[in-house]
Amino acid sequence: MQNKYNGKTLLCRTDYNGQTVTGRISMSTEAVDVKIVGFEDFVRFESNRAIPLQLEDNQFCTVLPATTSLGSSASANLVTYFADVDVRQAIVGFRPWGAGDLIQEFQFKLSDTNGLFIAPDIQKAIVAADVNDPPDSKIVEVTTDGITIKISFSYTFGWSDQNFQVSDVVGTVVFDEGKTTEQINELIGTLGTFFTAAAGIEVWLSDYWIKPSVDNEQPLMGGGSAPAHFQLIWPTGRVGRPVDYGGLKPTGLLRCWCESDRKTTTDCLRFWVENWKTWESAFIGVLVAIREGNTFGPNRIVNACKWFESTPGVEQLKVTRKEELKAISAAAISKAHDLGLDIDGRISGAIERLRTESRKQLFERLIEAEKIKDDEALRTRFLEDLLEAYRVRGDFAHAEFYHKSDDDFGQYVRVTRAVEALAFLLLFRQLPLPDDHPWPHGPNSFTDYFTIP
Repeated sequence: MQNKYNGKTLLCRTDYNGQTVTGRISMSTEAVDVKIVGFEDFVRFESNRAIPLQLEDNQFCTVLPATTSLGSSASANLVTYFADVDVRQAIVGFRPWGAGDLIQEFQFKLSDTNGLFIAPDIQKAIVAADVNDPPDSKIVEVTTDGITIKISFSYTFGWSDQNFQVSDVVGTVVFDEGKTTEQINELIGTLGTFFTAAAGIEVWLSDYWIKPSVDNEQPLMGGGSAPAHFQLIWPTGRVGRPVDYGGLKPTGLLRCWCESDRKTTTDCLRFWVENWKTWESAFIGVLVAIREGNTFGPNRIVNACKWFESTPGVEQLKVTRKEELKAISAAAISKAHDLGLDIDGRISGAIERLRTESRKQLFERLIEAEKIKDDEALRTRFLEDLLEAYRVRGDFAHAEFYHKSDDDFGQYVRVTRAVEALAFLLLFRQLPLPDDHPWPHGPNSFTDYFTIP
């Protein structure tokens, strides 16, 4: 399904207080703008209240305003009133999208996935398939919590050569129970972070189509009906430009080259969806770090530390039972008295500080648990860089982002990458990967830190 409205301006009309008013709508992936003209009648629309528009091609576009502004123009003794609507959501279909409509099926396309979904065996099977036996184009499929997510190849059939041709990678999501557009938006966040982490570059979802759970058959002119899909448009607010990697890209974390690769990718997608609410902040941290690439501004280290801190299981250990601390303190004081020392207060204060694990102790514990390379020099540098990163983040919180020299900036980049490397490693260990699964590598890969001389 193609986005036939992208970059176009169409005439439209809607009902306002029982009267028909006309206007125009301009649609693109970056913005959707509506101008409704009341002429001599004043028109006003509330924000966040859907407006059903009938387009000049007899399709309906239901828009949800982000903001509305009123205006007028005057000529001689005539005044024309109008309302400009900045749209945050538009749904186009054969009928208006109602307030009670829910989504049963959701489809989307993916931007460049850095070879994540290359599957030679499936692609060859599609090309070799017979016209009377359409090929199975599924790459991965996950069913969990009432949701079925399928990533597959779309294909066309060339009548001239009688062969199928692979075109795009597309996604389809089917829900056991209908969902709202707000719930779909959350799912897009889940999938977007997964595809980005798996590919090693930022992956965008776009060209959304939805199927309502009811009233989803569109009447045909010759009689009968056909399944109807509605186009869902969420303006991005920015001009989409492909990222220039200069011919160099990091290796993705996952791939779909063979059946075993696809099973691993499927298992990881299931983990991502099922653990989204617990891992959301950490998953978003991965996305932001990958999006930044080689850009190391002041927010880069802030995101790295937030990503690490939001990873489940990295909380500093605490002694929660006061009785344990009191027992330790009493034993230490008793021993001090045996030695003729009267330092009760100092002992009590020192024992109290044991209530929470220090950041250094936390890093030492994680480095030991993750079994970083059997290289004592690397482990020592890793610990020092992690501690330095938190010192630098504290400095930036209270001072201007400033570096005295290139060496100073280079140190900032290194310690930032150290935190990202640890956060990534903690995520890597949690994913359902085979024991021999390789780390991603290449420019901007998080594991590059471990190869820094």
